[in-house]
Amino acid sequence: MASCCPTNIGAVPPSGKYTFQGKEINFGGLNTYAVGSISNKKVILSVLDVFGLSEQIKIGADKLAQAGFTVYLPDFFKGSPLPVESYPPITSEQKKVCSEFFSTRVSPADHLPNLEKVLDAIKSTHGNDVQIGALGYCWGAKLLVTYPHTSEFVNIACCHAAFIDPADARNVHVPVFFLSSKDEDANIIDGFEEEFKNNPAYKQSSFQTYHDMHHGFMSGRADLSNENNKKRYDEGYEKLIAFFQFLMK
Repeated sequence: MASCCPTNIGAVPPSGKYTFQGKEINFGGLNTYAVGSISNKKVILSVLDVFGLSEQIKIGADKLAQAGFTVYLPDFFKGSPLPVESYPPITSEQKKVCSEFFSTRVSPADHLPNLEKVLDAIKSTHGNDVQIGALGYCWGAKLLVTYPHTSEFVNIACCHAAFIDPADARNVHVPVFFLSSKDEDANIIDGFEEEFKNNPAYKQSSFQTYHDMHHGFMSGRADLSNENNKKRYDEGYEKLIAFFQFLMK
């Protein structure tokens, strides 16, 4: 199984220069960044990485909303994500914080009930005929591909997926888009794809890698002041938009 955060690059603190288009609301019992119309029938459920509601992920949600989707980004860590300053862990205290977080806070089974509540809230708000696409970053990708009812989603996109096991592919019944970096274990991602090839949904799936990007370049580790990272970040969201638009009619 792939580990989490296969990089020594830490999260990038917020710039404070961006004006968000959405707002944080209580949704399904979780504080959630929401952007887009409540009458929209095309919704994306976005699952964050271990750094929580980062500026970079919320900017990404705004990009998706500009393309015509309503996006919900719930805070599954309830205001207590992995502290930005604790990773990579250098001091004994930072190592303790990381050890406790990864040993007690990231089990998908612990978060599935809240995922169900958010999905119920989406259906209650947008109607049972709503189309739901799912997007997971790092840890969030693991939560989505292990959700027992993946057929509730139109499709699932995974950005620099962490904790992935090739066997997880057997649980997925909809098209997937894996956008990976140079840091994820290619053997594991390739193994997931190989396992998925017998699935009818594979024909509408895609597996791509940016070999010049680090783990987290689409989320909390995105350095949007870096020209190349910003370029890949923008390209990545264009690819996500195309994937969701292709399957959510």
